[in-house]
Amino acid sequence: MINLHPLYSSSSGNLFHIQSQKGNILIDAGVSYKAINEGLKSIDKDITDINAVLITHEHIDHIRGLPLLCRKNDIPIYACGKTAEYLENELNERNIKNNIFKLEYGQAYKVKDIEFTPFQTSHDALMPCGYRIKSGDKTLSFATDLGYVSDEVYENLKYSDFVVLESNYDRTMLDFGRYPYPVKMRIKGNLGHLSNDDTSDTISKLAKDGQTDFLLAHLSPNNNTNDLVYSTLEDVLLKNDIDNSKLNINLASKELSNEEYFIC
Repeated sequence: MINLHPLYSSSSGNLFHIQSQKGNILIDAGVSYKAINEGLKSIDKDITDINAVLITHEHIDHIRGLPLLCRKNDIPIYACGKTAEYLENELNERNIKNNIFKLEYGQAYKVKDIEFTPFQTSHDALMPCGYRIKSGDKTLSFATDLGYVSDEVYENLKYSDFVVLESNYDRTMLDFGRYPYPVKMRIKGNLGHLSNDDTSDTISKLAKDGQTDFLLAHLSPNNNTNDLVYSTLEDVLLKNDIDNSKLNINLASKELSNEEYFIC
């Protein structure tokens, strides 16, 4: 059994809570320490319940609350290779005692009854990753902040009971929006983010492989809307002769949310 709480999810800040029968972990800590505590309180949890924090990469919308969290708590922090080294240096410079564990792509690790395996993603960060998370006989795969879905990423999503996947921007909104041209090109590049079209194509493939349960996350507050995500997805599914009614597709909220998804 896995319970998923997408507490915060956008380009402004990200925090996910995952609960198994015996453990509680966070994925990322990209909001303030106060917001982390408010998010946990909204689902009747406390920071003292958390057994580990898994970091996907070092961008501020994924680690904003980490320094104060580490200063006030002795919670293990897990991140891949160079990301872990970066976090260690940042915390050491602030004289913050840290408890950081360095992960390797493709290697499984365990906290309580939660097994997690990081896999490589394509993003303009030091050593970004997604996570494949297993508890009992259920598996959740988590992939946000990636410029494209590689074969390796797809294989990690393919055999999961539940998929969390980024749907960051609408191409038209980004092209005609207020961002400077270099920023637009960075977002659209292979080390940037997934567009609604990219995500819809991936979901279409996964649906043909038997996947039915999805949560779309990390929507840009400036370059996307819920309606655009759904309309793009519906068009792609229709084009590929996939019955939308057989899929369970939700959107993670950009604001604090106490929504819960049961994977059991």
